[in-house]
Amino acid sequence: MSTNQHLRVSDAERQAVADRLGEHFAEGRLDQDEFDERAGRAMSAKTRADLSGLFDDLPDPNTRAQPGAAPVPVRPRRRHRHPVLALVLLVIVALAAAHAVVAVTVASLWLGFLAAIVFIATRGTRRSRPSQDH
Repeated sequence: MSTNQHLRVSDAERQAVADRLGEHFAEGRLDQDEFDERAGRAMSAKTRADLSGLFDDLPDPNTRAQPGAAPVPVRPRRRHRHPVLALVLLVIVALAAAHAVVAVTVASLWLGFLAAIVFIATRGTRRSRPSQDH
C-alpha cells in the first residue's frame, strides 16, 4: 500500500474505511468526536495517503489476539430481515383469520335459518286447547 499512496480512492474505498471506523466506534474504541473527525477525513480523502493513520492506534480485526491477551468479544452478526416475507406471512395469517370468521358466521347463519324454519313450521301445527268453562 505504501507504493500506491498517490493513487486516488474510490467512493467504495471511502465507505469501507468509514464502516470500519463505525465498527470501532460501536465497540467503544472511539468517542463521538474522534469518530466524526476520522470519518470526515475518510470521506473527504482524495488519495490513499489521505487515509493513512486513521487506524494506527486501533487493533486490526483480521489479526489474532496475542497469547495471554484478553479475548476480544465478537459481536453477533445481525440477521437481515426480509420485509417482503414478513408481509406475506401477515397476509396469510389475515386470510386464515378471515376464513375462520367467515366459516363460523356462515355456520351460525345456517343454524339461524334452520331454527327459523323449525319455529315457523311448528307454529302452524300447534293445537289450541279447548277452554274449560265451569
